[in-house]
Amino acid sequence: MNELLSLGLGVLSYAFILLFIFNLLKIDYYNPIVKGFVNIYKPIAKVSIFSNQLYTIFIIAVLLRFSNFYILYSSQYDVYTLGLISIIEVLNTSLTIFFFSVIGAVILSWVAPNSPHPMLQIIEEISSKLLSPIRKFIPSAGGLDFSPIFALILIRQLEILLASIIRSII
Repeated sequence: MNELLSLGLGVLSYAFILLFIFNLLKIDYYNPIVKGFVNIYKPIAKVSIFSNQLYTIFIIAVLLRFSNFYILYSSQYDVYTLGLISIIEVLNTSLTIFFFSVIGAVILSWVAPNSPHPMLQIIEEISSKLLSPIRKFIPSAGGLDFSPIFALILIRQLEILLASIIRSII
């Protein structure tokens, strides 16, 4: 029973992390996938704690991840440790989604540029919004865009930092 509940909380946590990313990067609201996530969140938004829904979505994702960890590891760790690990894991999951979006967008630019599929549009939009600040400092050289390489290195370094924080907590 605990495994099934843990699985459900994990899936809900990932859904709210995706919703957090969609709101953070202001992904196209008219995309049908984003609309689906927003429609799921609408009933919860009515009882929002904060005026900015980005904070509320992040806290819900952390609470879901915390509940999952509490079910699995409450006998091994105290509540404060599980709470801190939950926050770090939500951030780490967001970075992982960013990492794979950049890789996916690079592959899509070779295979199917400007695809009309809603999921592929989300991947391209996440990637372009992540890479645009880097492209301001690193222009393309001879038609080659090196910004994904720098973005992947930066994301990976942040993931290593978060993993080292978790190792120091545990």
